[in-house]
Amino acid sequence: MPLNSLASGLLRWALVPAAAIGLASAASAQEFTIKIGHIASTTDEDHKGALVFQDFVQSQTNGRVKVEIYPGGQLCGNFRQCLEAVQIGAIEITGTTVGGAANLLSELQVTDIPYMFPNDRVAEKVMKSPFMDKVRAAMLEKTGTLRLMGLNNTGGWRDFYTTNKQIRTPADLKGVKLRTIESELQVEMVKLMGGSPTPIPWQELYTSLATGVVVGTKNGITDIVNMKFHEFLRYVTLDHHAYMFLFWWMNDTALKSYPPEIQKVVIDGFDRMTTVASNDPKYTALSAYEEFRKAGGVVYVPTPEEKAQFVESVKPLKKWFTDRYGMEWLNALEQAIADAEVEIAAEDARLLK
Repeated sequence: MPLNSLASGLLRWALVPAAAIGLASAASAQEFTIKIGHIASTTDEDHKGALVFQDFVQSQTNGRVKVEIYPGGQLCGNFRQCLEAVQIGAIEITGTTVGGAANLLSELQVTDIPYMFPNDRVAEKVMKSPFMDKVRAAMLEKTGTLRLMGLNNTGGWRDFYTTNKQIRTPADLKGVKLRTIESELQVEMVKLMGGSPTPIPWQELYTSLATGVVVGTKNGITDIVNMKFHEFLRYVTLDHHAYMFLFWWMNDTALKSYPPEIQKVVIDGFDRMTTVASNDPKYTALSAYEEFRKAGGVVYVPTPEEKAQFVESVKPLKKWFTDRYGMEWLNALEQAIADAEVEIAAEDARLLK
């Protein structure tokens, strides 16, 4: 089956009509409106997840809840603005990466310490672990309004993309102007590798690459192709230094104002949303790498020796983090990762019985 056909089929499966799952057909009068504002494009997995949430919540409530989606920065131009909009109740839901949320909860940067996550399976288990309960409680305590409702992968893994040279070791990054998110930790990471970090909002990155303000970025392949950055980027180094989490935040006052049956549908909707969004990059990466190569892009996987150099270069980041925020958050994340690895080992053992 062609890739596009398979993708369409998966999305159609996610958008299950209410009648197909035995709901009453009579529509109810609209009582609530949920506005989702995000900065992703309409081809992005995060937007696809939002569409699934919209269909599920509207159909499961028989029209009592209307879900409006505003993609591409229509209501808020960056993560900081989107979080502020949720806090004041201008919108009910938004999704941010670590860079956006760390403006309010600096300790969340721990999830961006490079090379912490060995693979997707571990990261996916951590997304549903007690560690994220800790994140939820801390953000609610800090803001009073932002409730973490779920997470998904967004764009795969962070890798190094450049316009003018292949990166094989940290030495190749010396002096390279790399775009980072607005995160102290990511800025420090690029400095440790010898690069020149330049925090730039997502919506400004295309122009920054076109004009040479930066000559590289740290993102995943689906984001690179969706945003047409491959028109300028010619090299990628698949070092997988960070797993890209997308945190979905909701205004807690709005959620608590709904009757219990609506709250249940909203929670189930988030589960459906994050499942679809997390799985999408694994599939769309296939065509994205193909598109990248067609445009003249070169894909490079570091040797074990080269990968070890990358890992070694950023080891001081753990101390950088704990000097500022203490050991509590690092210990909690490392425990969640260790627990996930034990659980995965047990799953593998059962499969091999």
